[in-house]
Amino acid sequence: MKKLLLLLLLGPYILNAQQKSAEEDQIKAVILKTFSAMKAVDSVALKSCFTSTALLQISQMRPEGNSVRDLPVSKFVQSVLSRKPGEMDERVLSWGPILIDHEIATAWVPYEFYLNGKFSHKGVDVFLLVKTGNEFKIQTLLYNMQK
Repeated sequence: MKKLLLLLLLGPYILNAQQKSAEEDQIKAVILKTFSAMKAVDSVALKSCFTSTALLQISQMRPEGNSVRDLPVSKFVQSVLSRKPGEMDERVLSWGPILIDHEIATAWVPYEFYLNGKFSHKGVDVFLLVKTGNEFKIQTLLYNMQK
């Protein structure tokens, strides 16, 4: 009887934790798919990772101060398509916090970027994602770069 009562009390928390874990896995999968599509120069896969109104933003520290540059996803896809498969290799260094509230989420992802097999830069990608249907897609990708 005590076990049944405990299960009834803890059941919703266990189910919520399992759902959150599955959603975190979905978010990691879309981020890894983005990096894989970049490396493979696969525009179809790359576009499928983003919402139709998605935006990339690049933060750069300059002597005169910080600047943030906007880049439409279409321009980003075009720049990826100008490369050969394997030239670009973005690697997750670690998974920072992934926060989810119903249909919105954020993911903090430190990365290293290699161009033609050589280290180019590192930084942090900050993904803002929205759930469309049963999957998360990237709405905004804000990143910085350091040598």
